[in-house]
Amino acid sequence: MMKKSEMKRIENAASRQVTFSKRRNGLSKKAYELSVLCDAEVALFVFSPSGKLYEYSSSSVMDNTIERYAITYDKAEEIGKKTKEEIIQVWILLIFLIHSITKYDT
Repeated sequence: MMKKSEMKRIENAASRQVTFSKRRNGLSKKAYELSVLCDAEVALFVFSPSGKLYEYSSSSVMDNTIERYAITYDKAEEIGKKTKEEIIQVWILLIFLIHSITKYDT
């Protein structure tokens, strides 16, 4: 049985490159399996230490997946802003009510 290795940077450059390649391939395989088994739309980007881009997409066109992500992110951000604005409005109303109550109590 293998014991877990400590998570730290691999100092030997050749070993680090081999590990990067193996883990990148393993990650791509897992992304593929997730897309097939669960009918999920998956996109994966990995940049090597030298800056080379490796990508995987379950969609035939990566741009479609990126666009879908951008739209979903924008909607979530918009909902978050509305929620924050509503919370601020409620707090302002509460402060006004508290101020009004304390003003008439004195």
